Amino acid sequence: MHTETQRNLTDITPQIMIENMRKYTGLMVVVLILLAAGLVITMKPGGSGGGLGHEFMTVEGVALDRNDFSKQGQNTIAAVQRLVQMQNFNDFIKLREFVGSLMGTKGGETQRNLDFVTNRILLKKKAHSLGLYSSNEVAATYIKDNMFQGRDGTFDVEMYTTYVDSLANLGFKEIDFQELIGEYIVFTKTRDLIGGGITPSVEQTLAQMKSDAQTVGVSTVNFQLEDFSKEINPTEEEVKSYWETHKDKYKTDVQLKATYVLTLLDDSDQPTRPTPAPDADPTAVTQQNLAYQEALADWTEQRKNHTKILTKLFSEFVDTSADSDGIKFDEAAAVAKDKAGEDFTIVTTEAFNIENTPAEIKALTLKHYQPGTQIASILFDPKSYNAEDINYNIHTFSVGLDGNLAIRIDERIEPAVKEFEVAKELATADLIQELASKAMHDAAITAQTEITELINAGKSFNEAAQEKGFNSSTLAPFTAASTPADINNADDLFRIAVITDPASIAKELSETGEITSIVYVDSRTYETSADDTIKEQQLIDNTATQLQYVAFNAWVNSLKDDADLKLPLVE
Repeated sequence: MHTETQRNLTDITPQIMIENMRKYTGLMVVVLILLAAGLVITMKPGGSGGGLGHEFMTVEGVALDRNDFSKQGQNTIAAVQRLVQMQNFNDFIKLREFVGSLMGTKGGETQRNLDFVTNRILLKKKAHSLGLYSSNEVAATYIKDNMFQGRDGTFDVEMYTTYVDSLANLGFKEIDFQELIGEYIVFTKTRDLIGGGITPSVEQTLAQMKSDAQTVGVSTVNFQLEDFSKEINPTEEEVKSYWETHKDKYKTDVQLKATYVLTLLDDSDQPTRPTPAPDADPTAVTQQNLAYQEALADWTEQRKNHTKILTKLFSEFVDTSADSDGIKFDEAAAVAKDKAGEDFTIVTTEAFNIENTPAEIKALTLKHYQPGTQIASILFDPKSYNAEDINYNIHTFSVGLDGNLAIRIDERIEPAVKEFEVAKELATADLIQELASKAMHDAAITAQTEITELINAGKSFNEAAQEKGFNSSTLAPFTAASTPADINNADDLFRIAVITDPASIAKELSETGEITSIVYVDSRTYETSADDTIKEQQLIDNTATQLQYVAFNAWVNSLKDDADLKLPLVE
């Protein structure tokens, strides 16, 4: 680990806060005077306001800066995800229902966060106009009565306290969690109000159930795409003509040029626990272990102190950059590096696509994001870049054990059509597949007609297929829930079989890309059971719940239609 003269630092966060307070001393005095005079306009209900930062978005008069957006969006989602990490799955399911309904599934992570935050505000306002709201006191009671239940079914104070304490690094206090639960309570009341009374068609629901519960026996004649591909060898002129017609299929990847700042200490010099030989002297082993413990404690303390210094310098760099709307990003980074040395890395990249993101960035583990989230997926989201706003293109992350990362996207290079010589190999493969697919389909249609004629003349399906020179296969009877695992198009075979009369050839071919099948239905049966009535009622109830969610989600999405929204880079 690199060493340097250590500053007398206790806790880095309070120190940074104090320095920021000094920085805005004059402004704070003005605010206090205005407060005393009663001249400061209070924030509108339902939002945290823009604070002293730059306004990032506005929803029905509720203004949020970037910190507000992060807290109400990705940090809230991370807080919900943390319930799983603490093995509190039941409570996670409750809140995931709330998050999922408001987040939706469209777009990348940035868009879903934007939808989630926007819908939170709109839902709160609309629900309040409907007379639906929840106080922190009601939320606290709900938490105690319904959440964080221990093995004995009662409220586990220790589990709850541990969870709330763990949210500190997300900017959450207990009151913030209570407000989230209050929103969840309002969400359930509103959902029941909007979706209540919606019921499915019993006849259609039960018909679908009985269709899915059938057992079918199927015989097939199969045609494989690869057999037809082998026979096709297009000329260069044909390939070029295909490329001319389908140019939009052959584009370069989106590329980025970026500059990033990284503070992450190397841990290769961390002391390792000794591994004594089986016959080692016990006294010597004890001494080795004590030496290891002392070395580890010293290493950890040095790393902790060094990390505090790097974190402080990184924070100063970020503040200076933000205060200048990103214009002083390079200047502030250079100043911080002069103070920090080689542990403060500044790199400007060449153009890269999502697949060849710089290895040192790709290897980093993100904190405060859902598991599996990659930095590259965030950077390549179109909404992460704005050619007109430098500050918007700067993204900061907590990474690794105790590191920080700031990335500025310098340029986004949009896809361009590849020249023929570059795209020729891909175009050739696509043309071969297209021609082979058509040839396979035509061959199957011809065979289906010939086999049908022989069946009508009294032949069995297998006899007719053999007479025409095709191999046929007969599958053991199966249901929708027990399709043969080794048959790639088994689901499609079932779909066709349940709408085809037994002892007949299906009019529809099963076409699933790599394989096309002629389908003959040997048998189709439906067996009743003693608990059918219970199953039918459960299905009707579950279908009704799904319809209620569909109605509620459609209603939530409609709230945006007439809302006063100022959202960043909505496409």
